[in-house]
Amino acid sequence: MVQVNNTEDKSEAVRQDGHTITVDLDKCISAGPCSIVAPLTFYLRDSDGKALILDPNGDTLEKVKEAARSCPILAIFIKDSSGKQIFP
Repeated sequence: MVQVNNTEDKSEAVRQDGHTITVDLDKCISAGPCSIVAPLTFYLRDSDGKALILDPNGDTLEKVKEAARSCPILAIFIKDSSGKQIFP
């Protein structure tokens, strides 16, 4: 498990490759597979278990996509560098 001392909770971030990752906190049910599949990108906030972005470049884009697919309610959105939504 990644220990997080983050003063700024991020539910949206842009990767160096231009892809944008967004976690819909209203939809997130704190299931946690995203933080298991891509632990360098996602973590669960201690206060409520919601998924947040630790480092948008922490894992490969393929791992981030796999993490998004693992979310049981599809609360993670990915857009390419042109702004086109590529997941879900």
